[in-house]
Amino acid sequence: MDTIIEITAYGPDSEAGVNAAFEEFKQIQKLSDHFDAESQVTKINQQAGIAPVSVSDELIEMINYANSISQKTDGAFDITIGPLTELWGIGHKDDYIPTQQEIDNVLPLIDYRKIKIDQANRTVYLPQAGMKLDLGGIGKDYALYKAAAALKSCGVKSALINAGGDISVIGSKPDGTPWRIGVQDPRDTENVIAKFPLSPWNTSQTSGDYQRFFIKDNIRYAHILNPRTGHQPTELASVTLVYNDDEVYSGGDIASSGFMILGLEKSLAALQTFPGVEAIFVTTDGQVIITPGLKAKIDQEK
Repeated sequence: MDTIIEITAYGPDSEAGVNAAFEEFKQIQKLSDHFDAESQVTKINQQAGIAPVSVSDELIEMINYANSISQKTDGAFDITIGPLTELWGIGHKDDYIPTQQEIDNVLPLIDYRKIKIDQANRTVYLPQAGMKLDLGGIGKDYALYKAAAALKSCGVKSALINAGGDISVIGSKPDGTPWRIGVQDPRDTENVIAKFPLSPWNTSQTSGDYQRFFIKDNIRYAHILNPRTGHQPTELASVTLVYNDDEVYSGGDIASSGFMILGLEKSLAALQTFPGVEAIFVTTDGQVIITPGLKAKIDQEK
């Protein structure tokens, strides 16, 4: 999943739980990796405009979650963004910048509402040739949720999963204190902008323009792309969402990358459709905005 995944677990069944959790990450990767020629997502992309593809219930669940996020963010999050991410190729094409004409050519292929899901026959179809799914914005957090469930099913009651800064916890530390996390400063990743206990929440996910990017002519080009404009969002440097995955959005029914695209004002409005979710926004000019429900939990000492 293009990141380091670390799992810390305690208790007599912790080893079995950790093994089961890593298997969940491997399974989701196998299903959804559009760079893998054998994945179900690759097969869907290859058959775009040709025929529906039989897929697993799990992949259909992931796509349904993604489409729910798209609806709630007015299309700012869209898993049919594959033609655009492939065109830019951030992390794969060095410092390539596509022309506006190249971008305009692929934008008509991006529209999550065109995805055809047949629940009864377990098929997915992209009706237009050239359409491509890219589940990168949801796959890791869906796997995070599944991995936590695997740990719990093995009886683990104290654990922390860190998937490249996206975090899920189970219970508290063995000494009874809550798990505490820090949010990186997007312009100085050796430092943190906030520390807080991940309680009463159990999940934190972060998107930012500092994870995969290049700078050319003093302009930062990151991997997060606006599906409407074809370009990188410029208002926010990072977004961190904090919530309880057991009670609110089980399975990844929310995505921080969509809020990166919405920008600050629209993100604060969109959060009203995600009750129970708190957030930290860092603007590209260095402002830090923390929603009220989280602000009281932030450590005062840096």
